Amino acid sequence: MPFALVSAMEPAALAHAAPRKVLVVDDDVRSRTAVARLLAEEGYDATVAADGEEATDLLATWQPDLVLTDLHMPRLDGAGLLQRVRRLRPGTPVIIVSARGDTDATRTGAAAFFPKPLPVDALLVRIRELIGA
Repeated sequence: MPFALVSAMEPAALAHAAPRKVLVVDDDVRSRTAVARLLAEEGYDATVAADGEEATDLLATWQPDLVLTDLHMPRLDGAGLLQRVRRLRPGTPVIIVSARGDTDATRTGAAAFFPKPLPVDALLVRIRELIGA
């Protein structure tokens, strides 16, 4: 007789599980705010950073489940942030976004690349695939 996988958590406990954390990094305040608001509406705990340096400071204390970052930013760009995430929080997926069409970002270890303007439905699907809801 085949067996079924069963969660160790009861359905009621699953409903009360802490939301997954997403760190949204973008130097454009409107972009990062809009994405964070969208993620919050989808049930994620989203916080924002204006660049890779600010995001690095949050990595140790806030411990996100996923980082969503713009590629081109002052001080520390998305590629530099990706390397820091790999070193400081191994296993944390990073999604890179860019208006410039840098599709080779996934070759650097990013979990995904999305162009701006963001294809919201596809982005949410990929986030769910990576960290759940």
